[in-house]
Amino acid sequence: MLAIETATPIVSVALTVGGRVFERCVEDPAARAEDVLERLQVLLNEAETSLVALDAIAFGRGPGSFTGLRVAAAIAQGLAYAQGLPVVPISSLAALAQEATGDDILAAIDARRDEVYYGFFTRSENGLVEPVGAEALGPPALVRLPEGRAYRGIGSGFDHYLQELHVRHGVSYDAHKAPGARAILRLAHAAFERGAWVDAAQALPIYLRDNVAQGA
Repeated sequence: MLAIETATPIVSVALTVGGRVFERCVEDPAARAEDVLERLQVLLNEAETSLVALDAIAFGRGPGSFTGLRVAAAIAQGLAYAQGLPVVPISSLAALAQEATGDDILAAIDARRDEVYYGFFTRSENGLVEPVGAEALGPPALVRLPEGRAYRGIGSGFDHYLQELHVRHGVSYDAHKAPGARAILRLAHAAFERGAWVDAAQALPIYLRDNVAQGA
């Protein structure tokens, strides 16, 4: 399986072949499809494989950067069409939460305009995170933690809104973390096994911000 994650300025691609994981990760705020495809080709060469050997393609469906999400979705769709492969869309917030050190997690990505994309997750017995409620977009000061659990924070939302998320709620956090393709792969393998994949035409990003597609 091949995975692409471009929801944040940290762009990463990863590949599993015979139980081994190959990954490339770089900070690239202005990533273009051509750049990501070049990194994918380097990854395939390193793994000594090709697109025809893939069983599926996974991508971070967002929420996150509008431009970045379009890049990942377009590449996933294009490769899936060309190779006749299923696509596994994975929440970028879930991939971020997968990287956290705790079992109850608040994943938050800076959405600019004094807002964050955020979601709550809990880690199951198999080590994979599962959502607790719906993902949302809003001012960090208005994020409300579910009662009865000690949440661990992760993501650029904590780096940018330390007062609102860390100090206000007393949430400890893992700093300077971004969703990555390796985490996308872990979640996507489980999703693929339970049949949670789509055709290329249905491989669409999730923005959360309703007016983003109009350039707002």
